[in-house]
Amino acid sequence: MFFKISFQEFHVAYIFIRMGNAPRPGLWTLEKSSDYGKNWTPWQHFSDSETDCEIYFGKDSLKPIKKDDDVICTTEFSKIVPLEAGEIIVRLLNSRPSANNYFNSTVLQEWTRATNVRIRLLRTKNLLGHLMSVARQDPTVTRRYFYSIKDISIGGRCVCNGHANTCTLDPRSRNNTRLLACSCQHHTSGIQCERCSEGYEQKKWRQNTKESPFRCEPCNCHNHSNKCIYSEEADLNGESLDIHGRFEGGGVCQDCMHNTEGVNCNKCKPRFYRPYGKNWNESDVCQPCNCDYPYSTGNCEEETGRCECRVEFQEPYCDSCTEGHFGYPNCRPCECFLNGTKGYHCESTDGKCPCKHNFDGDYCRECAPGFFNFPECKRKQFFSIDCALFYKI
Repeated sequence: MFFKISFQEFHVAYIFIRMGNAPRPGLWTLEKSSDYGKNWTPWQHFSDSETDCEIYFGKDSLKPIKKDDDVICTTEFSKIVPLEAGEIIVRLLNSRPSANNYFNSTVLQEWTRATNVRIRLLRTKNLLGHLMSVARQDPTVTRRYFYSIKDISIGGRCVCNGHANTCTLDPRSRNNTRLLACSCQHHTSGIQCERCSEGYEQKKWRQNTKESPFRCEPCNCHNHSNKCIYSEEADLNGESLDIHGRFEGGGVCQDCMHNTEGVNCNKCKPRFYRPYGKNWNESDVCQPCNCDYPYSTGNCEEETGRCECRVEFQEPYCDSCTEGHFGYPNCRPCECFLNGTKGYHCESTDGKCPCKHNFDGDYCRECAPGFFNFPECKRKQFFSIDCALFYKI
C-alpha cells in the first residue's frame, strides 16, 4: 500500500507524520521523486527490528551515515507505543556530513530535492493479533489491522539556486494549483531563478554559493540594445567585450538599433560608417555613407566616409580601372585570351592585349605568323629533302 504527495520542486528538510487511531506502521519506506513521479528512490526505511531492516533493505541500511546520500533503516518510529496519535519526524539533514555546509554540497542539495513524496506502507504493527484471535477466539482483533494517518506536514524551501532568500505565491497559479516562485536577486529570473534576466546574459548562468559567488552581468551593447543571449562559442573565442572593458563572457547583443550590428553592437551596418571621434555608445555613431555612385559599392571607410570602390575601379579614388579591366569610366573586364597574354591584363584605354610572341590579334586569340594550331600556337616546322640524280650510262 502506498500514497503520494505531489508538489513543485523543493529542497525538503523534514517530514512530520501524525498517526490517527492506529499504531505507527511496522514496516514502511519513505520515497522521493525528482522528475514528477517518473522515477522513485528511497529516502529512508523504517522497521520494528534490525533483523527486518537487513531482510527487507539489506545490510548496508544498518550502517552509520558516511555520505550525504546514504539511505538508512531506523527502528525508532515503529514501536507499538503509543497505540494512537504516534508521531514520526524524519529530518533529512541530520547526521549528514555536509549538513552545516549545505549550499556548497551539490550531493546534499540533490538528496533533498524532490517534486513528489511517496509513503510505501509494507506492514501494520499488530502485536501478533492474528495469533491472539485464534487463542481467544476473538475475530474482531483483525478488524483493527489498518493504517490511520491524521496529519502530514512537509517542511523545506523553494529551489532558488542560491539567488533568493524567500519565495512567494506565483501570479500564474490557477484554481487549486499553487505555485511558489523565488524572489530572485542577482539579476536572475524564473520560478527557481534558473536563468539570467534579459539583458544580463554576459556570463553563463550558474548557482550562487558562498564559496563561488555568481551574479548575472549586463551585456555591453553600447546603449544600442537591451537584449542579448549567451553564446558558448563567443565566450571560448573571446569575442564579447564586457562592461568592464575585458573580453570575458559570451554575451551576444540582439536587435541592435541605430544602424549598428555585431557582438556588442560595435559595427556599422553596410552603407554606414563611424565618423572620426564618434564613440560607440552615441545614438548617431553610424552615419550614411552617401556613396550612391556607379563606381561605388555603396559602402565607405570608417572615420573618413570615403566611398569603397567596386572591384573594377582602382582604389582609393575610383578614378581609373583596376588591372584586368578597361574603358574608364565604364570599366569592364578585359577580353584577352589569358594563356596568350603577357601579364594577363589589357591596356586600360582600348582593351587591347599585349600578346606573347606566338600569339597575335587585339585579344591574343590567334596565332602569330610562323605558328599554328590555336590555342597551342606551335612553331611551324620546315623540312628539306636532298635529291640525288642518277644517270644511266
